[in-house]
Amino acid sequence: MTAPTINNPRAEIDAIDGELLRLLNKRAEIALRVGAAKTNDERSLCDPNREREVLSRLRQENTGPFDEHSIDNIFQRIIDESLLLQQKTYLKPFENSDASATEVTKLTGKSRVAFLGDRGTFSEEAALGILGEECVTVSFPTFEDLFTAIDAGKADLILAPLENSLIGSVHRCVDLLLDSSLHIIADVVLPVSHYLVACQDATMETIQTVESHPAALAQCRRFFAAYPHLKSVPADDTAGSVRRAVESGDVTRAGIGGRRAAEIYGGKILREHLEDNGENYTRFALLSAKPNEENTGSKISVVIQLRNEAGALHGALRPLVRRNIDIAKIESLPIRNSPGQFNFYLDINVPTIEGDLTGALTEIGEQTEGVRFLGRYSTTRLGSVA
Repeated sequence: MTAPTINNPRAEIDAIDGELLRLLNKRAEIALRVGAAKTNDERSLCDPNREREVLSRLRQENTGPFDEHSIDNIFQRIIDESLLLQQKTYLKPFENSDASATEVTKLTGKSRVAFLGDRGTFSEEAALGILGEECVTVSFPTFEDLFTAIDAGKADLILAPLENSLIGSVHRCVDLLLDSSLHIIADVVLPVSHYLVACQDATMETIQTVESHPAALAQCRRFFAAYPHLKSVPADDTAGSVRRAVESGDVTRAGIGGRRAAEIYGGKILREHLEDNGENYTRFALLSAKPNEENTGSKISVVIQLRNEAGALHGALRPLVRRNIDIAKIESLPIRNSPGQFNFYLDINVPTIEGDLTGALTEIGEQTEGVRFLGRYSTTRLGSVA
């Protein structure tokens, strides 16, 4: 093929590309006018029904050689870029109001709230922090017992740890939450500082074993590396470990727990701030048999079950991405008895326009095998959490 034969079509393509560029920018200008009108009316910028109409019309008008799938891909990308332009122009940058909150908003009432472990545990501290001193805290020894507290009539609410900033999710709690019909009605973030506590006659030289919850032990690896002769002993909770160490009177035993536990049980603090990192926070969920009736709050949690097909996760998340909705957390959860298949847990920050949220959830339901709504709620940040 000679150079003139090649260059001729290239010149035609260059000319067409220039015309396409001009028309695309003209289309974008019109899209911005539409976006301005929607913003003034507080409507969602994303309109899936209108998009489906446009794509359907274009498929019908298409004469080839592009097939319908190609037409869908090309014009869906044009639509997506127009939507992104509208969002950049008219939507304010995402701001998580909870993250900058300086005041603790407490729920009211004299509810019975179930927590894991003995008095003085971090779970109880978080419960009192959000519900106030007037609430009645009820202790349970294991996570399994904790999650049956409401059904057993022993509590009105449950306060359960979901994740820690140093070690990640508390998987047993997440599993039990998904197995239950409970709803998240509040989110509590508590700064966690670990203390080495023993009986009054103990010293660092006499201590041989250190007991605490496995999560607490995992948050103090540098301490154990500095004292390799100390044996760590896993237990059901932090406060119970402190209580047993103090009540035993055994100078070779110590427990890792909070300052409040040391004060409650009269223990001697041998070392402070054992945690590996000062940015050590635990996130707790306040659970109820009934959802948040007001349906307010800046965060929602959902679990989605994907279809077993290529691109399933992309398709499930796309409705959120297209509406500029912030995903605060995503975690894969293996489906028991279904090797190789996963659910996905999502924490989603609620957008300014409610229609964006409902539209996204509807679309996600259409793209997946199912969506379980765990709750809509706000976050309470206790202590010195920034």
